[in-house]
Amino acid sequence: MRRRQRSFAELLTRALAASGLVYALVAAYLVSATLFVSPATQSQGGPDQANPSPAHPLWKPAYGARFHGCVDIEAWTMSAVPSSVVVVRRTGEVARMRFDEAFDRSRSESHADDVWTVGACE
Repeated sequence: MRRRQRSFAELLTRALAASGLVYALVAAYLVSATLFVSPATQSQGGPDQANPSPAHPLWKPAYGARFHGCVDIEAWTMSAVPSSVVVVRRTGEVARMRFDEAFDRSRSESHADDVWTVGACE
């Protein structure tokens, strides 16, 4: 018995189906590997581990007593931009600063003048 010769369309369909199956298997493996990364793997060294950025400081009730008229930035409900803000500098110093200056510092390319905004003032 003689095999019939397959057409180009049949050969192309088989090749595409096989390669599609291989791509689907590789994609499924990669997606599952990135979604289910263990915490031990995440904490291993990388380029950012040499100089990790400090944790974002949070508002403390003592700041409200020190800076009258200021509240936690998360609790700021007014639709207007605050005239001044309470910031924490990289050194840990807490200060009141004009909103525009704090915004400019957060947008500058230099990390030396970075500040974290923790409060908003009327």
